Amino acid sequence: MFGCGEEKYTGPESVNPDQVNTVMNESFADASEDVKKVVQDLLVSYSKSEFTKASAIMQALLTRTDITDSQRQMASRCLMTVNDEMQRAIAEKGDRKAEQYLRHLNATK
Repeated sequence: MFGCGEEKYTGPESVNPDQVNTVMNESFADASEDVKKVVQDLLVSYSKSEFTKASAIMQALLTRTDITDSQRQMASRCLMTVNDEMQRAIAEKGDRKAEQYLRHLNATK
């Protein structure tokens, strides 16, 4: 019977932190040059552990109308990873900037 399995869908899963660069480049390989530049800016910020900047760029990317549904889905999964990494930076390094950014995000939802 369809839908009666033990497993329940829990929503999209984040991407492994080491795979963000690869999956974003693969997902946006056919995107416009403008979108590719945004993705590269995002990946540079992410690689520098500038998670607040990477998150803001990713959120702006998700609002664009010139990306495909599959690109949007992968970007959403990567955003989860970026935000997880930001949480880790807060917990492990006391990153105040990241903490304030997340507080602001949560307040404006």
